[in-house]
Order: sequence, then structure tokens, then C-alpha cells
Amino acid sequence: MEALVNVDSSLICARIIQVFVGAFFYIFMIAKAVGSENKAKWFKRRMKYTFFNKRGIFGEYINFGYPITWQGVGIFVAIYGVIFGFGYWYVFIHAYN
Repeated sequence: MEALVNVDSSLICARIIQVFVGAFFYIFMIAKAVGSENKAKWFKRRMKYTFFNKRGIFGEYINFGYPITWQGVGIFVAIYGVIFGFGYWYVFIHAYN
């Protein structure tokens, strides 16, 4: 593992942005695969919306809520485990060239 002190900060920033964009597409694909009926059964969404926590069309589509069944917990762990694992590997372990 290369020390991040020796790496240009713009390269680190670019990788973090790539992880964020990749995470958005990954969550979007999971939401499409799970389907809206299973999301409604496995997750509980927020009931009260204000101006500050409203989402756009894509934000509502990828909004799962919080898990209320074991299937929901499995999806939650799969989404955030993969994003965190890949992001950590890509930013801290994968060599910068």
C-alpha cells in the first residue's frame, strides 16, 4: 500500500468522486432489481417530508428507507458493504499510477 501523503490530492479526489458516481449507479441497479413492491414490503419510508428533505425523481427511486424485515437488512448490508469495501480498496489500497 502506497502512502497517500505521496499521492497528488487531485488523484485522490478523482477516485472519491468515481466511487460516489459508481455508488449511485450501483444503488440504482439494486433498486431496479429489487422492484418497488419488494421495497415497500422490506423497507419503511419516511412519512413526513419538508422542504429540506424532499428528493427529486432519481432520489425517490433509489430511496429505500430503513429495513424492517430480514430481506431488507440483507439488501442494506449488500449495498453498503459493497460500496464501503470497494471504495476503501479503490481509494486506499489500489495503486496510484
